[in-house]
Amino acid sequence: MNTTYSRLIAFAVGLAILWPAVGRAAESAEKPDVWATFKVIVERNMFSRQRGAAERRQRQTEERPVAVPDPESYCRLRGIAQENGTFVAFVEDTRSGETLKLRQGHSVARGSIESLDLDSIVYRLEDRTITVAIGQDLLGGRGAVTMTELMEWTPLPSTSPSGVPTTPAVPSGDEADILRQLMERRKQELGQ
Repeated sequence: MNTTYSRLIAFAVGLAILWPAVGRAAESAEKPDVWATFKVIVERNMFSRQRGAAERRQRQTEERPVAVPDPESYCRLRGIAQENGTFVAFVEDTRSGETLKLRQGHSVARGSIESLDLDSIVYRLEDRTITVAIGQDLLGGRGAVTMTELMEWTPLPSTSPSGVPTTPAVPSGDEADILRQLMERRKQELGQ
Protein backbone atom coordinates (compact mmCIF):
# COMPACT_ATOMS: atom_id res chain seq x y z
CA MET A 1 0.00 0.00 0.00
CA ASN A 2 2.92 2.30 0.58
CA THR A 3 3.90 2.02 -3.04
CA THR A 4 0.43 2.84 -4.22
CA TYR A 5 0.24 5.76 -1.83
CA SER A 6 3.65 7.09 -2.86
CA ARG A 7 2.74 6.70 -6.54
CA LEU A 8 -0.43 8.65 -5.94
CA ILE A 9 1.49 11.42 -4.18
CA ALA A 10 4.08 11.52 -6.98
CA PHE A 11 1.27 11.74 -9.54
CA ALA A 12 -0.41 14.58 -7.58
CA VAL A 13 2.88 16.51 -7.26
CA GLY A 14 3.62 16.07 -10.97
CA LEU A 15 0.11 17.17 -11.84
CA ALA A 16 0.44 20.23 -9.57
CA ILE A 17 3.72 21.16 -11.27
CA LEU A 18 2.39 20.71 -14.81
CA TRP A 19 -1.15 22.08 -14.24
CA PRO A 20 -0.31 25.83 -14.60
CA ALA A 21 1.43 25.23 -17.94
CA VAL A 22 -1.54 23.22 -19.21
CA GLY A 23 -3.93 25.93 -17.93
CA ARG A 24 -1.98 28.72 -19.67
CA ALA A 25 -1.99 26.82 -22.96
CA ALA A 26 -5.74 26.34 -22.68
CA GLU A 27 -6.27 30.03 -21.81
CA SER A 28 -4.17 31.26 -24.76
CA ALA A 29 -6.08 28.98 -27.11
CA GLU A 30 -9.43 30.24 -25.75
CA LYS A 31 -8.69 34.03 -25.60
CA PRO A 32 -7.89 35.77 -28.88
CA ASP A 33 -5.95 39.01 -29.10
CA VAL A 34 -7.34 41.53 -26.59
CA TRP A 35 -7.47 44.33 -29.21
CA ALA A 36 -9.47 42.11 -31.54
CA THR A 37 -12.35 42.19 -29.07
CA PHE A 38 -12.41 46.01 -29.28
CA LYS A 39 -12.09 46.13 -33.08
CA VAL A 40 -15.78 46.91 -33.54
CA ILE A 41 -15.50 49.92 -31.21
CA VAL A 42 -12.46 51.24 -33.03
CA GLU A 43 -14.02 50.84 -36.48
CA ARG A 44 -17.59 51.85 -35.69
CA ASN A 45 -17.31 54.33 -32.86
CA MET A 46 -20.64 56.10 -32.48
CA PHE A 47 -18.86 59.22 -31.17
CA SER A 48 -16.52 59.48 -34.16
CA ARG A 49 -17.08 62.11 -36.84
CA GLN A 50 -16.21 59.55 -39.49
CA ARG A 51 -18.58 56.75 -38.54
CA GLY A 52 -18.39 53.51 -40.45
CA ALA A 53 -15.76 51.01 -41.39
CA ALA A 54 -12.26 52.26 -42.16
CA GLU A 55 -12.25 50.43 -45.50
CA ARG A 56 -15.38 52.28 -46.61
CA ARG A 57 -13.93 55.68 -45.61
CA GLN A 58 -10.70 54.93 -47.47
CA ARG A 59 -12.60 53.84 -50.58
CA GLN A 60 -14.71 57.01 -50.54
CA THR A 61 -11.66 59.26 -50.36
CA GLU A 62 -9.94 57.42 -53.20
CA GLU A 63 -12.96 57.73 -55.52
CA ARG A 64 -13.27 61.53 -55.33
CA PRO A 65 -11.54 63.34 -58.18
CA VAL A 66 -9.93 66.64 -57.38
CA ALA A 67 -11.19 69.46 -59.59
CA VAL A 68 -8.36 71.68 -60.78
CA PRO A 69 -9.35 74.73 -62.87
CA ASP A 70 -7.75 75.21 -66.27
CA PRO A 71 -5.08 77.94 -66.38
CA GLU A 72 -7.22 79.73 -68.99
CA SER A 73 -9.97 80.24 -66.43
CA TYR A 74 -7.66 82.58 -64.47
CA CYS A 75 -6.83 84.77 -67.51
CA ARG A 76 -9.49 87.40 -68.24
CA LEU A 77 -9.66 89.73 -71.21
CA ARG A 78 -9.85 93.21 -69.69
CA GLY A 79 -9.63 95.34 -72.82
CA ILE A 80 -8.41 95.78 -76.39
CA ALA A 81 -6.69 98.85 -77.83
CA GLN A 82 -5.23 99.81 -81.18
CA GLU A 83 -1.58 100.79 -81.11
CA ASN A 84 0.32 101.80 -84.30
CA GLY A 85 -2.28 100.15 -86.51
CA THR A 86 -2.29 96.79 -84.67
CA PHE A 87 -4.60 95.56 -81.94
CA VAL A 88 -3.29 94.87 -78.44
CA ALA A 89 -5.19 92.75 -75.90
CA PHE A 90 -4.88 93.31 -72.17
CA VAL A 91 -5.31 90.01 -70.34
CA GLU A 92 -5.23 89.92 -66.53
CA ASP A 93 -3.91 86.91 -64.65
CA THR A 94 -6.29 87.00 -61.67
CA ARG A 95 -4.02 84.82 -59.51
CA SER A 96 -1.14 87.30 -59.55
CA GLY A 97 -2.99 90.47 -60.56
CA GLU A 98 -0.52 90.95 -63.44
CA THR A 99 -1.83 92.38 -66.73
CA LEU A 100 -0.32 90.99 -69.91
CA LYS A 101 -0.08 93.02 -73.12
CA LEU A 102 -0.62 90.54 -75.96
CA ARG A 103 -0.65 90.78 -79.74
CA GLN A 104 -1.62 88.36 -82.49
CA GLY A 105 0.53 85.21 -82.32
CA HIS A 106 1.55 85.66 -78.67
CA SER A 107 1.08 82.63 -76.45
CA VAL A 108 -0.70 82.74 -73.11
CA ALA A 109 -1.66 79.88 -70.74
CA ARG A 110 -1.78 76.75 -72.94
CA GLY A 111 -2.72 78.43 -76.24
CA SER A 112 -2.14 81.53 -78.34
CA ILE A 113 -3.92 84.62 -79.67
CA GLU A 114 -5.01 83.87 -83.23
CA SER A 115 -6.68 87.18 -84.09
CA LEU A 116 -7.97 90.40 -82.48
CA ASP A 117 -10.54 93.09 -83.18
CA LEU A 118 -11.95 95.90 -81.03
CA ASP A 119 -14.64 93.71 -79.43
CA SER A 120 -13.04 90.31 -78.94
CA ILE A 121 -10.09 88.02 -79.52
CA VAL A 122 -9.90 84.55 -81.03
CA TYR A 123 -7.95 82.22 -78.74
CA ARG A 124 -6.57 78.96 -80.11
CA LEU A 125 -6.31 76.09 -77.65
CA GLU A 126 -4.96 72.90 -79.21
CA ASP A 127 -7.36 72.11 -82.09
CA ARG A 128 -10.21 74.47 -81.22
CA THR A 129 -10.72 78.22 -81.45
CA ILE A 130 -12.62 80.23 -78.86
CA THR A 131 -14.01 83.74 -79.35
CA VAL A 132 -13.44 85.66 -76.12
CA ALA A 133 -15.35 88.89 -75.39
CA ILE A 134 -14.13 91.56 -72.98
CA GLY A 135 -14.67 90.43 -69.38
CA GLN A 136 -14.56 86.72 -70.16
CA ASP A 137 -11.83 84.24 -69.41
CA LEU A 138 -9.87 82.63 -72.25
CA LEU A 139 -12.35 79.75 -72.37
CA GLY A 140 -15.21 82.17 -73.07
CA GLY A 141 -16.78 81.87 -69.61
CA ARG A 142 -16.78 83.75 -66.33
CA GLY A 143 -13.57 82.15 -65.11
CA ALA A 144 -12.36 80.82 -61.79
CA VAL A 145 -12.79 82.99 -58.75
CA THR A 146 -9.69 83.77 -56.72
CA MET A 147 -9.65 84.26 -52.97
CA THR A 148 -8.97 87.99 -53.44
CA GLU A 149 -12.11 88.38 -55.56
CA LEU A 150 -14.13 86.41 -53.05
CA MET A 151 -12.97 88.68 -50.25
CA GLU A 152 -13.95 91.73 -52.31
CA TRP A 153 -17.46 90.36 -52.76
CA THR A 154 -17.94 89.34 -49.14
CA PRO A 155 -19.70 92.12 -47.26
CA LEU A 156 -18.30 93.15 -43.91
CA PRO A 157 -20.71 92.88 -40.97
CA SER A 158 -22.42 96.17 -40.35
CA THR A 159 -24.65 97.55 -37.69
CA SER A 160 -27.69 99.75 -37.89
CA PRO A 161 -27.75 103.15 -36.15
CA SER A 162 -29.45 101.46 -33.19
CA GLY A 163 -26.45 99.13 -32.79
CA VAL A 164 -28.25 96.00 -34.00
CA PRO A 165 -26.24 93.90 -36.51
CA THR A 166 -27.78 93.88 -39.97
CA THR A 167 -27.71 90.94 -42.32
CA PRO A 168 -26.31 91.46 -45.81
CA ALA A 169 -28.53 91.03 -48.85
CA VAL A 170 -28.70 87.52 -50.25
CA PRO A 171 -26.69 87.27 -53.48
CA SER A 172 -28.62 86.51 -56.64
CA GLY A 173 -27.92 85.65 -60.25
CA ASP A 174 -24.25 85.45 -61.18
CA GLU A 175 -23.00 86.08 -57.64
CA ALA A 176 -25.10 83.23 -56.26
CA ASP A 177 -23.84 80.91 -59.00
CA ILE A 178 -20.21 81.83 -58.31
CA LEU A 179 -20.64 81.37 -54.56
CA ARG A 180 -22.27 77.96 -55.16
CA GLN A 181 -19.30 76.91 -57.32
CA LEU A 182 -16.87 78.07 -54.65
CA MET A 183 -18.69 76.16 -51.94
CA GLU A 184 -18.70 72.98 -54.09
CA ARG A 185 -14.97 73.33 -54.76
CA ARG A 186 -14.29 73.82 -51.04
CA LYS A 187 -16.30 70.69 -50.22
CA GLN A 188 -14.21 68.73 -52.73
CA GLU A 189 -11.01 70.08 -51.22
CA LEU A 190 -12.13 69.05 -47.75
CA GLY A 191 -13.22 65.64 -48.99
CA GLN A 192 -16.86 65.92 -47.98
